[in-house]
Amino acid sequence: MPGISSSMAARLLRRSTLAAALDLGSPYQPRPLSGLFLASAPPSAAGHLGLVRARPGLLDLNRLLDCESFLLDATHALGCAALRHKPFSGNDARTLRSGASGTRSTPSSASATKGPPYHPVPRICAAAICDLLGRTDEADRWLTGISAEYPVREHISYQNTLVAGTLGGAPGAVAGCQGAVASAALKFIYEKLWGKAFEGRTPIAKKVLITALLNRVVTTRLNKGAVVDLSSVAKLLRSGSTGRVEPGYDDPVFAYPGGTEHFVLQASQALLSAVVLRAPPLNADRIRAATRAVGTGDAGAAADLRLLLAFLAVRDGCFQQAGERYVEAAREHPSDPRPHCLVRLLFLFDEQTKAAEQWEASYQRLAAGSSEEDRVAHQSLKVELVIALGLGGACTAFKESSPNLLREMVGAAGSRVDAALLDALQDKETPFVQRLELRAIRALVYAEMWSAVKDLEMDGASAGKTD
Repeated sequence: MPGISSSMAARLLRRSTLAAALDLGSPYQPRPLSGLFLASAPPSAAGHLGLVRARPGLLDLNRLLDCESFLLDATHALGCAALRHKPFSGNDARTLRSGASGTRSTPSSASATKGPPYHPVPRICAAAICDLLGRTDEADRWLTGISAEYPVREHISYQNTLVAGTLGGAPGAVAGCQGAVASAALKFIYEKLWGKAFEGRTPIAKKVLITALLNRVVTTRLNKGAVVDLSSVAKLLRSGSTGRVEPGYDDPVFAYPGGTEHFVLQASQALLSAVVLRAPPLNADRIRAATRAVGTGDAGAAADLRLLLAFLAVRDGCFQQAGERYVEAAREHPSDPRPHCLVRLLFLFDEQTKAAEQWEASYQRLAAGSSEEDRVAHQSLKVELVIALGLGGACTAFKESSPNLLREMVGAAGSRVDAALLDALQDKETPFVQRLELRAIRALVYAEMWSAVKDLEMDGASAGKTD
């Protein structure tokens, strides 16, 4: 069947955008979300990024921090909130490494040469890492002798490693392997989206819209064909079949249904990082290593450095260490209100309400004479810390049993994402078709978050009646 023409695709995109807008009332005046999304969200440059740029002694850290990295974090947290899925945190990674260290059978690229010839997975993973590092010849050597019914670089272990390497900050993911990363990421996303076309709660129209948007990203950013074209989707819908529409391959993408959300979130982040924003994720280890070379002769720079290190500790799931850093900063700089408002969030998400109220009271007292600009900076720090608490694995961040904290997470991440979309829409140089895409994305974001909030309100009402 011939592919859909560009004019037909544009009409489909317009209709899908209109349909999403009608579901919401309006994508531009989201009345149900008033107070949840803030179009005037504080700029990321006023937050932890501002700590670095405001101090000459910290400028060496500037190359490791950028607005796109913080936006990646916000989109990740927003996706977790929509799916009610706890992200894979630094604590999870440390636990996994600790458990794997004593397991001889754990596959890794380091043990690739020691494994039996019939177990190619470690070699495939090693090849993916080499490709991300730009060592194509070395990758080919790892794959020599591995036979399969389909190209080895389509193996699920290779695809998994590409996504993981992108999220780990491999330079090749942004600099040279965008096409491979996009193919791997879309494979995960489309398997979840179209694995069983008529199952799940997602309407077919929304699936088509998401597919159209993702295909546009691949086509315009990478100048290559889409992984799933709309003609195959149309054929599937006409036939009423529940068959699969993704490219053929033998290995299942998901061994366990419960893990699908995790892989889709990871794949979405890899796609955003490598293709859409073309910026690596925030790498806490590199930033911490760079801070060791920073002199602390300037008291103001020392205070800002403590806040930055505490933020990184939260993002890594080291909440006790972060709390100690904030308390130390409050003690060393008693007139600085910032540690007080930030450590208050740690207690809030740990459900220590009394301690949170005490820190909030001390913050309000110290911030009484702060300028409007300072208060905006404080708010931006708080927004980024709330997002970091979610990504760091705070137990209450994405639980329906903690609706107020989930709202806090949705508000923080949603306001940052919405501000970025609004900024792009207001750019006069943004092409018309791209504006349509941005409006469609914004409508989808509002729809998902409004649905999540309605669910919370219904659950709260039911609980109230039960009580």
